[in-house]
Amino acid sequence: MPEESCLFCRIASGELKVEPLIETERVIGLLNTMEPFSQGHCVFFPKTHTPALHEMDAEDLREVVTTVQRVAKALSAENYNLLQNNGALAGQTVFHAHFHLIPKWSEDEGLVYRRQPQHGLDQAEISRRLKDALAQP
Repeated sequence: MPEESCLFCRIASGELKVEPLIETERVIGLLNTMEPFSQGHCVFFPKTHTPALHEMDAEDLREVVTTVQRVAKALSAENYNLLQNNGALAGQTVFHAHFHLIPKWSEDEGLVYRRQPQHGLDQAEISRRLKDALAQP
């Protein structure tokens, strides 16, 4: 069900007129003209309102990823980031699941990704808990 205040729902419903880069039965892809990180930065989202990745319909997710792949090939960018944030703490600002395809044409452009070691994390414990949760139907 569309959310009245959701930017992507307003685009999907036709209320906001945009020029899609690509559109399928389930997905819209746009060039990011508001806050592009690089030349060719695109945003992809399902037409159905879903706040986060873990809530997405499997067919919507499959079609989003396939659409992103088509555009990545068309861009001919050898280096790119695929970014998907869930929740405010993760940087999500539009609460409709969406993916950013961010080409990297030079070291200075696009999404900057830096690893910061997190000492004291117990990966073995989280692995055990996840395996237990995944084993349950």
